[in-house]
Amino acid sequence: MKRSIQVRVSPAGEITVEAEGFNGRGCEAATEAIEDALGKAKTRTRKPSFWKRVQGLQNRQQLGGEG
Repeated sequence: MKRSIQVRVSPAGEITVEAEGFNGRGCEAATEAIEDALGKAKTRTRKPSFWKRVQGLQNRQQLGGEG
């Protein structure tokens, strides 16, 4: 799926940033610089794709260690 970020400004000055084609936190990472430049978001809506697990990606953490 093609990735894109759309920024819309309404006549009233409300700004909407919408990301397409991203899964999980990739959306937030992709729009972070835009959101920082525009100011803090009043609301955030996460699409179902945010909750999709990215195939082939594993997150492992090792606690403790030797020595």
